[in-house]
Amino acid sequence: MEQQKIVARCIVEILGAPKEYIAKALQDHIDKLKQGGLDVQLEKYAEPVPADKLFTQFVELQISFKDPQELLDFCFDSMPSTVEIMSPEKLSIDMAQFEDFVNDLQAKLHQTDMMLKGLTAQKQVLDKNALNIVHNFIKFVCNMKPHSLDELSSHLGIGVDELKPFVEGLVKKDALKKEGQVYVTNG
Repeated sequence: MEQQKIVARCIVEILGAPKEYIAKALQDHIDKLKQGGLDVQLEKYAEPVPADKLFTQFVELQISFKDPQELLDFCFDSMPSTVEIMSPEKLSIDMAQFEDFVNDLQAKLHQTDMMLKGLTAQKQVLDKNALNIVHNFIKFVCNMKPHSLDELSSHLGIGVDELKPFVEGLVKKDALKKEGQVYVTNG
């Protein structure tokens, strides 16, 4: 039995900077999809627009997918913001194909979940290491001579408001003590 093609209208968006980079990156992504065999029938690019300090751009695509699996792969690879199925109105799929489709979906979800958990663990290690570096640098500078919060800010290149919680955390841990307007190492 011939598998019925699925024609869908999809919107793929990108956010970044500079404007020229996102326009090229979006075009390169669509070119890569086409080179990979995806039947892109229509592509309509919007102009990049400012979004805070970044730019956003989208492309509207009409794609003919050979089967639900190809549509699913596209969705995972391109993360479209919308998918509108234009045809067929109904889709008939046998149970074995549907099971394969569901199992592939589950495998991709599990893979994504594992990557997210790995990245979360890496971020926690990096956050802890960054905190230790900032704490050690504050203690090192204060060990050389007493410094005010403004002086510490100048040495570390961190704004006073952002630095204050780090310094106060070290005071609470008894690693630093405040003497008047300056901080010194405790010990």
